[in-house]
Amino acid sequence: MKKILLICNQSNNFFALVRYLRDIGYDAHLILMKEEFEHFNPRADSYNENYKKFVHKSFFSMLPTGFYLISKDQIKDAVNDFEFIIGCGLAPAYLNKIGLKLDIFIPYGSDLDYQPYFQRKNFFNKKFLRIISVTYHQKMGIKNSRFVMKTNANSTFNSHYNNLQPYGELISGTVPLIYDKQYENSILKKYINSSRNDFIKSMKTIRESSDFVIFHHCRHLWSDKSPIDYKGNDKLLKGFKKFTENKKEINACLILFEYGEDVNKSKKLIRELDIENNVKWFPVTYRKDIMIGINLCDVGVAALADISWITYSVVCEFMCMSKPIIMYREDELYKKNYEYLYPIINASDDNDVASALMKICKDKELSLNMGKESKQWFNKYVIGEGLQKIINAIES
Repeated sequence: MKKILLICNQSNNFFALVRYLRDIGYDAHLILMKEEFEHFNPRADSYNENYKKFVHKSFFSMLPTGFYLISKDQIKDAVNDFEFIIGCGLAPAYLNKIGLKLDIFIPYGSDLDYQPYFQRKNFFNKKFLRIISVTYHQKMGIKNSRFVMKTNANSTFNSHYNNLQPYGELISGTVPLIYDKQYENSILKKYINSSRNDFIKSMKTIRESSDFVIFHHCRHLWSDKSPIDYKGNDKLLKGFKKFTENKKEINACLILFEYGEDVNKSKKLIRELDIENNVKWFPVTYRKDIMIGINLCDVGVAALADISWITYSVVCEFMCMSKPIIMYREDELYKKNYEYLYPIINASDDNDVASALMKICKDKELSLNMGKESKQWFNKYVIGEGLQKIINAIES
């Protein structure tokens, strides 16, 4: 079978995909970017070190200066042995720099809505030519990719794709974001029982001492109302305040993570709302531990944004663990692409959040059914159809 290269591991997406492809029989390998975040390193999403055979460090950079300084020969040496290349981030730019087409471009966000577009700054800045270079190659690399795989997320994200007018075929679907085989209950229980991880110990204590546990691991971005970045964390905090006021007899705990530019603003808002005793903060945490935290919670709260998204890491992590989800979603955007949608409680403001929390807290059967149906949707559309569409492109 073909030898396949995956470039970049933003949000751990390609580490999941490379394992699925290897399970099928492909000789698939993943190379990491130099500046890959620690929590997007494969050790953050694996309970063993078997991945070291097929995951490799590289000189590929996510920064304009790094891109500019890497020679064409270096890029060729890194990719020449592979028959099929899948990439996100600046992968299109690197391939375009050596005159090759990326086989599948699977954007995660800023690689489609920001990096292909020149941001006018100081024209006398010494980085000017480097920014121009990476912007040009990213734009042309996306346009020339043989396939672009993305969800029909929302009009804002779609407009960036349409503006570029890629020549390749559009694959409408979701990349398999999570390697769910390692998150079966038997594996999780074994890891929980053997782990000395402080986060897991804390989560077990919180679970045992709380009546109702709410899990929210989105980045904290809410003071800047940029539609693409806004996560609506403030709506959750205000809604949680109203929930605790209405359910004083319930010992509730909201789990948050110190991730995002507005962490300090969220902490200030929590103090102003006087809900500090019901909120527990954790540092940025590995996905393999996040999944255990989700397993121990009652409900997951995803982005409460002003624009809609259908699938992303946070949502898929909740679905994978069969948890009910509170989020914002415009269902009309997706009915043409799916036979049915995974169940959520839709929330667009703090009143909706409070109402949703009360509903989930009160109705355990509803909670279980929502989680079960979400997992079925995840298996069908994210793992099943998403993976099959990629295989079809590889074999085309």
